[in-house]
Amino acid sequence: MLIMVAGLAAFGVTAAVLHYLVEPYNPGFAEHPIATGIHVVLGALYLTFAPIQLIRWIRARALGYHRWAGRLLVPIGALVGLAALFLGLVVPFSGHLERIVIGIFGGLFLISLVLGYLRVRQGRIGEHREWMLRALAIGLSVATMRALFIPALMIAGNPSNDQIALLSVGSFTVAFLLHAAAAEWWIRRTRPRTRGHADDRSPWTSRPSRIPSPSGKEPTRPRSGQQSEASIGEVND
Repeated sequence: MLIMVAGLAAFGVTAAVLHYLVEPYNPGFAEHPIATGIHVVLGALYLTFAPIQLIRWIRARALGYHRWAGRLLVPIGALVGLAALFLGLVVPFSGHLERIVIGIFGGLFLISLVLGYLRVRQGRIGEHREWMLRALAIGLSVATMRALFIPALMIAGNPSNDQIALLSVGSFTVAFLLHAAAAEWWIRRTRPRTRGHADDRSPWTSRPSRIPSPSGKEPTRPRSGQQSEASIGEVND
């Protein structure tokens, strides 16, 4: 799974760099260079470093890095998501259909990011992991969109502008749905089967320690119907 995520991230970063250096296929991007630059450059940073957060070794052995990287990736991801919403709603390449698709999944990306941040602040680490996985899955779907869109254009041969727009929004929709389904499948597959989350322990909180008895032995409970003299004295006092 991690290899697949890394491959998609590398493909997405490469596509983002080429998209920024070469003339964009959407002329509207040139009208909003700041929003485009934020979306492309910060998007490449997000796709590069967010998958590293999934590595269990990093979370276990380099928790300090994991925390600081997360504190940077959350605002970076928020800016990327806001820029994507702006571009998708203001200058959509595929018209109103793209507005709907980008509006839904761009909103879900931002919601997942915010909920992931709130859950870690609340010490609910298991839910934090799940929401961040959902956000990353939606972010990576842009790479899958291009992997679907480019072969579709080649198969279509010489499509018209309307057909290109339809293939674009169709590729977006399929990619978003595939990634959302894959994320939910992986979350449920890796979720602890115990009640709640087994890793719902915040790094900032600790579990209550058990106070040992003066003798160093575990206190024993009296059998039903019996009460020790010491306990009777404690009750009477």
